[in-house]
Amino acid sequence: MKNSDTLDVADSRVIAALQLNPRAGSGEIGRAIGEHERTVARRIQRLIAWRVIHPTALYDAARSGLGSVVQLRLEVERGCVQQAARALAQRKDIRRVVAVSGRSDVLWCEVVVDGRGGLHTLMTEGIPDVPTVEKFHVSTTLRTFTTVAQWRAPVLTTAEERALRARAVPFTSPLADRYELTTTDHRVAAALIRNARISLTDMAGELGFSVATAGRRVNSLLERGILALRTEVEPALLGLPVQAQICLKVSPAKLDAVGSALAACPEVRYCAAITGTHNLILEVAVAHEAGLYRFFGEQLGSIEHIADFACELITHAYKRGSVIKDAEPEAERSRSSL
Repeated sequence: MKNSDTLDVADSRVIAALQLNPRAGSGEIGRAIGEHERTVARRIQRLIAWRVIHPTALYDAARSGLGSVVQLRLEVERGCVQQAARALAQRKDIRRVVAVSGRSDVLWCEVVVDGRGGLHTLMTEGIPDVPTVEKFHVSTTLRTFTTVAQWRAPVLTTAEERALRARAVPFTSPLADRYELTTTDHRVAAALIRNARISLTDMAGELGFSVATAGRRVNSLLERGILALRTEVEPALLGLPVQAQICLKVSPAKLDAVGSALAACPEVRYCAAITGTHNLILEVAVAHEAGLYRFFGEQLGSIEHIADFACELITHAYKRGSVIKDAEPEAERSRSSL
């Protein structure tokens, strides 16, 4: 499936259900959205086989002790953006790589660095594996208002969303800033990152403990906010092909209020406070350029505490979360065989 394609309404509704609860069973989803269980199961199987959706998971880097999340803006040599992006996407410490419009070949990356030492190394040494980088700018993420794991296609009713959320594992309250993870925690997390929909039976067999233990371990990771389940899908396939990276300069006293307000907008897939002159970063997805223009006027324009903003269109995603997005010929072959 190409990024120019879009999915039908039924597929979009199943995907939205999986975005709300990536581990929901076909029966749960069917009851919530009014589809037969077997129909839902077939759609999920097909969407996964075509690699339209990727049920995965993402660590909360700070809470799990992995380090700090930084936003990295790179300018690379002309004509080298694909080479650089693919090299960056292969790195395990880099969770997101997108190309954007700009004065030169520009990439934005989300990188997990190991504390202050890792940040200093990044600032002083750059990324040695990518020699084509000419300039880079680093901003540390201070607070995340909403993540892509929380975003969903706006196609379900409030009642349908409520039914699906009711079966998801809730956070414990209050969440700690940091948890000590065991080796088993990391093994369970790795299984969910590979496939967030892995059955407890398969996980237990893979990791060598009982089904009940597997269930407790999964719930523990989710309840403590260590891991966020995520159904990765390109917004273009959901009819939202226009995506933008927006950096805002907001009055520090109003940063929390502005971040919270923008995080509640359906167009906003990601919103976080960062260091630097522009102290709030957004990723938005809309159906067309006119929708982006309206977002500027109706959402950003209505907030008086925004002093400045910069917008770059996302032209291609090479990696989101743990999912590398480059062309996958094997997936196309799988699709043609179904």
